[in-house]
Order: sequence, then structure tokens, then C-alpha cells
Amino acid sequence: MEEKLFWGNFKGIKRFIPDLFTLGNLALGVVALFYLLESNYDLCISLVFLAMVLDGLDGKLAVRLKVDSERGKQLDSLCDLVSFGVVPAAVFYAVLLKDFGILGMSTAFLFPLAGAWRLARFNLLPSSEKGDFTGLPITIAGGALVAIILQGFFTGSWLALPYSFFLSFLMVSKIRYPAMKRKYKEDREGGSSSFLLFYLSIAVFIILFLFRREWIFFLLSAYIGIGFICGLYGMLRGLKKEKAYLFAPWGSRGDF
Repeated sequence: MEEKLFWGNFKGIKRFIPDLFTLGNLALGVVALFYLLESNYDLCISLVFLAMVLDGLDGKLAVRLKVDSERGKQLDSLCDLVSFGVVPAAVFYAVLLKDFGILGMSTAFLFPLAGAWRLARFNLLPSSEKGDFTGLPITIAGGALVAIILQGFFTGSWLALPYSFFLSFLMVSKIRYPAMKRKYKEDREGGSSSFLLFYLSIAVFIILFLFRREWIFFLLSAYIGIGFICGLYGMLRGLKKEKAYLFAPWGSRGDF
């Protein structure tokens, strides 16, 4: 009797476990804003990286525990917009874009706007269509925006402007980026391969965060670059097929 009561209570509690990770993501983003007001940019960037870890775990936990819901999806998007849209844009502006006046400010606020658009587009997709990502995920874009600050590449350089604009463009684009969980159904059925790859990526990210934070930029850039190149290749293949179709004989096209 007591055992049944315990498991019954656990089933009720486990629904909120992924939400705690999601809210933890938001909490880190809000605290990062507080440190931004104190000009503690280094700690602000670290909090964004920690929020990325929590953001990666909440979705996997929801699928693994079989408690993913519409509420969790909407909550995740709201938290992501703060932690990976507003916070990175504000830090990037304060460190690299402030000297460019209105142009720097416009470039900075374009980033969370693009992130909001991408999140809204993603939430409108039915679960069956959520395989690979359409457009760069805001989590990766926000991480890449603050990670480059640690490199010091754009200090005092106008190149910070096109870099921010490029990430904004990738978020709203239709370039396909690989997702570590191809299908929700596969995760629900306990497929181990996607989880192994996911947890390996999380482990590498945490190790870099603890010992070589500046290398996180190269890890994120590799993901962005691979997706961008594959996306361009896919677009060129699509154009080639369309051209071949247009110039093919009518009978071979199945036209009437």
C-alpha cells in the first residue's frame, strides 16, 4: 500500500521535474541581467553557458519521463527568449556594439526579435514534423554570440555588426540544422543512440566550460558551420532538381 502511494506521488511530481530545469534556465538568465548591470560581463557569459546546459537537459528529461506537454514547450520558449535572446544581445551590445550608436543598438535588438520569430515558428510545428531544426536554434545562436567575446576577435572592430546580423539571419532562415533527437517517438521508445550522442555533447560542453571556456566558441562554430554548409548544399541540389524538371521532356515529367 505504501509502495503504491509512493509511486503514485512520484508520478505526480515527475511532471514538474523538466519544468524545474526550464525555470532554472530562466533564473540564470535573469541573474545574468543583474550582473550585466554591474558590468560583470565575464560572469554573465558563464551564466549563459550554464543556462545552455539546463536548456538541453529539460527537453530530454521531459521525453525520457514521458511528461512532455504543451505547457512545457511554451515555458521553454519564453525562458529561451530571455536567456539566449535578450541576455546575449545585451551583453554583446555592452561589450562590442555600444560605440556604434544607433547602428549598434539596431543590430543588437534585431537578435532577440529574430530569436522570437524562430521560437514562434518552431512552436507552430506539429510534433511529427520536429526532426531536424529549421533555422539555427536560439540556444546555439545566443551561446555563439557571447562566446566570441571571450576570443576578443571583434574588440573595437566593425565586424561585430555583420557577425550579430549573420546569426540573426540564420535563426529566421530555413536552413536545416541537425537535431540530436530525430523523432520524439524514437526517444519515447528508449532509443539509446541519440541519448548517447546528446549526453556526450553535454559532457564535452561541461568539460570545456570548466577548463577551457574560450574553446566553446569553436565547438558552437563547428555546429553552425556544418549546418550552414549542408544547408547550402541542400538548396543547390533543390535548385538543380528544379532546373532539371523544367527542362525535361513533358512525358518524363508526368505532366498532362
